Amino acid sequence: MHADGGAAPSSGDSTTDPSSPYFIDAAHPYAAAASSALTSHRSKSKWSHLSSLPLPDPLPASAVSAVLLLLRRRPHVALSFHSFALRRLLPARSPPPLILSASAAHVAAASRLRRAAISVLSSATCHYSPSQIFNALAATYRRFASAPFVFDLLLLAYLRSRRDPLAATFIARRLLASGACPLPATAAALFRSLPSAESALEMYHQIYTLPGTRTSRALQPTAQTFNSLLLAFYRQGKCEDFSIALDEMDRYSCKHNVGTYNIRMAAYCDGRGMDKARRLWDEMVQGGIQPDVTTYNTMIAGYCAAGEVGMAEEMFKDMEICGIEPSVTTFEWLVRGYCRTGNVDAAMLVRADLRRRSFAMAAEVVEEVVDALCQKSRVEEGLGILRAEMKREDFTPSRGSYEALIRGFCEQGEVEVAMRLQAEMAGKGFKAGAEVYHAFVRAYEKTEDFEMVERLRKEMSVIGIEDEIGLACMQ
Repeated sequence: MHADGGAAPSSGDSTTDPSSPYFIDAAHPYAAAASSALTSHRSKSKWSHLSSLPLPDPLPASAVSAVLLLLRRRPHVALSFHSFALRRLLPARSPPPLILSASAAHVAAASRLRRAAISVLSSATCHYSPSQIFNALAATYRRFASAPFVFDLLLLAYLRSRRDPLAATFIARRLLASGACPLPATAAALFRSLPSAESALEMYHQIYTLPGTRTSRALQPTAQTFNSLLLAFYRQGKCEDFSIALDEMDRYSCKHNVGTYNIRMAAYCDGRGMDKARRLWDEMVQGGIQPDVTTYNTMIAGYCAAGEVGMAEEMFKDMEICGIEPSVTTFEWLVRGYCRTGNVDAAMLVRADLRRRSFAMAAEVVEEVVDALCQKSRVEEGLGILRAEMKREDFTPSRGSYEALIRGFCEQGEVEVAMRLQAEMAGKGFKAGAEVYHAFVRAYEKTEDFEMVERLRKEMSVIGIEDEIGLACMQ
């Protein structure tokens, strides 16, 4: 495992003990016959020959696992046999034997077949506990002359499945207890998955700073490690604690990279501290670190949110000059920035550019465009935008888009169009709220249809929506 001296399973080899659940029977007749068939025949005939071999009843998992052991130096053949065994040799709809999963994971890990190993381990996590899988891997580790990072791959399998957020933490602690240490990239992924900054920081200290922790230089924390800690603080809104991660970064003489600056700049941009974000930008560039698309998007988003769309435009121009390809997020923030400052025509031009590049706006951005158009009394144009976006299979309109259009058509006296939109909105699962009721009430008041006004007010009273008149009196 990952440590200066390596960690070993408990004394004795349980894989040679017939009474052990980790027994691998390399002397079983089927194991010898199957491995011979897969190594002695041509590729076109070996699988048919394998299928013709007589099968003992029952066929023990120890014998099937032994085939993988005998074929471990031919990993692709071994893993193909693993798939064959799951399909043809084991009872249908039964979970794969744990010893078989551990054997396949070791074969894949030893040959650096990362994806195959994670796939096998992910399947095992559906049927066995973290403790069971870890113990099986540890017991069979030496027999397969496995690679240390098989335990990292188990940890990653749990992180990717997201079924049990505590399982990955358990695996990491078992790894540490055995005197081993996860790879820096694995540790960073673990920090990002934890539910709070406190738990990420606690795990960091367990891996890297507690007494007794021994890591080789290759396993020391990297910029990615500290960026994961910064991200944990950022997500929880504890940016004032960035100094904890940055101090640890300095302690390991670890240089800041573009990811470090991106997270720190995002924190300032979220707080409208654009001057501080710009100073970080200048520090980064002067230090020889080139901004990436995330850096530009972070600054563009910050300037747009602060109403400084002119600065966002300058950032976008600089982005193109430097050869950084803009993403859909770049255009979405420019569209939002123009909408929020009332420059709807500029927003429409950016949207056209976005569509020319085969990008598609998110529903919340479409909502801002529709709302901005409605505020400019360009309601028909707003409806046209929504209809154009609804032609996309993956697009679902938001409640806000319907509310903005209903309000706009009601203000223009086109109540029938607004009613059709309200019916369509209901069909999408959005119940009419205060915004919709008030829009219809104002529209009917303008036409002096007081019977409809009274009917709507009764409905509002029944469902608990305050009348605008009542709200005005309270204020």
